[in-house]
Amino acid sequence: MSRAFLELPEAANLTVQSLRVYDDPPYGREVHLAFTDGSQISIDLEVTTTVKAKHYRGDKGGELEILHQHDESRLLAR
Repeated sequence: MSRAFLELPEAANLTVQSLRVYDDPPYGREVHLAFTDGSQISIDLEVTTTVKAKHYRGDKGGELEILHQHDESRLLAR
């Protein structure tokens, strides 16, 4: 199974001078890399909200029968 990723080839063969993770509320975090050649990379990790809903039957200790599932991709922009 392949996973999505972000590759930064410009960082190949560079020597890391420092790596810092900053808290950046309410948005998330920032990963900041400084290299010995004076260049820097900043990576913003944003916090997002995911909406998922299930319409089901049979929650009394048995198996759930999922009638419908909804996720954020079906939300309508207003």
